[in-house]
Amino acid sequence: MSERLERGGDDRRLLPVAIALWASCLIAREAFSRCMALFAGRNDSGEGGFGGEGSSVTPIIAVCVVTIAVLLVWIVAERCARRGVGRMLIVVCVGAFLLGVVTTWASESAVWFDPATIRARDGPVRVTARLRVIEPVETSSMRDADCQAETRLVNLDDGAVATRSHAQVRLLVSGADCGRLHRGAGYRVSGELREAELGATPLWLTVSGDDDDTATDAGASGSMPDMSGIRMTERQPLFDRWRERVQEAFFHATDGLDDSGRILVPGLTMGFLGQDHVGIPESDSAEDSAEDSTEDSTTGDDPIDETYASRLEDCFRRAGIMHLMAVSGGHFVIVAALIRRVGAYLLMPRQAVACLTAISTTLMAAMMAPGDSVTRALVMGWLSAAALFVGRRSQALSALCVTVIVMLLTAPALAWSFGFALSCAAVLGIILMARPMAAVMALLLPDALADAIAMTVAAQVATLPIQVLMEPQLPIWSVPANILVAPVVAFSTMTGLAGLAVAWANMDAARLCAWLSSWGTRIMEQVAMRLGDGNQATIPWMEGVAGACAIVVLEAATIVGIRLVCRWISPPSGAHMLLGDPFTSNPRNRLRLWWQDTHRMISKLTWS
Repeated sequence: MSERLERGGDDRRLLPVAIALWASCLIAREAFSRCMALFAGRNDSGEGGFGGEGSSVTPIIAVCVVTIAVLLVWIVAERCARRGVGRMLIVVCVGAFLLGVVTTWASESAVWFDPATIRARDGPVRVTARLRVIEPVETSSMRDADCQAETRLVNLDDGAVATRSHAQVRLLVSGADCGRLHRGAGYRVSGELREAELGATPLWLTVSGDDDDTATDAGASGSMPDMSGIRMTERQPLFDRWRERVQEAFFHATDGLDDSGRILVPGLTMGFLGQDHVGIPESDSAEDSAEDSTEDSTTGDDPIDETYASRLEDCFRRAGIMHLMAVSGGHFVIVAALIRRVGAYLLMPRQAVACLTAISTTLMAAMMAPGDSVTRALVMGWLSAAALFVGRRSQALSALCVTVIVMLLTAPALAWSFGFALSCAAVLGIILMARPMAAVMALLLPDALADAIAMTVAAQVATLPIQVLMEPQLPIWSVPANILVAPVVAFSTMTGLAGLAVAWANMDAARLCAWLSSWGTRIMEQVAMRLGDGNQATIPWMEGVAGACAIVVLEAATIVGIRLVCRWISPPSGAHMLLGDPFTSNPRNRLRLWWQDTHRMISKLTWS
């Protein structure tokens, strides 16, 4: 028993804690949504609500519900502890559950009672807001706007009351205003604020063009008047300005490629698909760019064919290789492995290698498109670098659980993010199932092919229920497609990152790297087009939670059946007392010996 507990590489004690925390965030969010919908409905009908006489009852009901839930969980925990289940583990799980409920409730309350959210719930309203752009500008998914950007409000003025706000708002912009937006800069914006129709961002702010209220700006010192609903009030920080120039230089380096290269090379390298990119004018500020013409914002001499780009995305999704169009943990693994190899070759101390790994991965994450999977991979990379710094072996499962716990406590909204769920599920599946699958497949296949298939199948099994929640269909060719593109993914990623690293200094070298990367993305395009085009690429499935649960039951039954068959075929674990694994028949070795003997016999034949 002590030997099992001391196996740090197989330590799974934090896994139930992370699961309990995740479940508590989802439950708390659902409970909060139902409570707010209930009392908001009563308030609209004049029967109380948050603004009526029943507003004081709301916290009392919430406290009673939480108290009853705590008592029930504690009773169950006590009974489990009496039956031998670890008391400390149960206490930690209960604590994580309660902490998740409190954190999620507080986070959702902050969003619900934000002044911007309150105004938007009453219907579309004209406002003047000060905000900061927190993510890169990209082409809009709505027809009534040309581009969009994620922003964070600073204050809000609806003409009657001016108040501070911290809500996240999606800014919808059209025309030349798209060239005025820069990541990290502050702006004064006039437009229509309303609740979001789709997506994770709760609010939308559609910018108006010519507006009397924006003709003068007393608070924006040094700003020249323009006829737009957008005016810069605070310039970009130096790092954001440098990052924007590096990214723009890399997009220019891909101009000479065909449409597939212009779409996939930036997507594989930075997570920005070529058709989603909004070009930044050569001017450094919004005032200078106000005089620019409303040219097409896509980089390159000719715009990317939108029909082809949409079809390519659909084919990648149906083929099960959509993750290649975004930044994943593979980027961080490749960079960390390269740094470790170089450090070992130069005989660098492990502390220097760990610091260099942490700095390099942090800088790379800053250059990538913001995403939940990028943040997850970055935090896990930091934990791995910390383990290397202190001379300990990294533990992937523990690092994943710690990452999930920390990120959910700091941002509970990640609990219902499909991107974060897919990223964590894929890593969990690879950690738990890839090695035993590879060991079984290695009996018939070469080790490299067995490892590739095992990782693909493990990630697919773990993420399939979440994929069904997103879209009720099963990709048939996901495993073959991932195996076919696996040999070129690392090459295209490394050449793309090399091009990104040198684009700001040497455009010719960046173009060469982008051209080399496009050779790999061309193979990905062919695989996606051939395996993901047409209705035969997917199988319809039940939608919603029922479909996801059906997939979970089917996968669990399959795994249990395989384990029972393996236990029936393989000898019992106590059949031998020697160390190591029992030696059994290996079909791959038998084929290899047969081929060697046959080749030797044929080579010794004398032909007359």
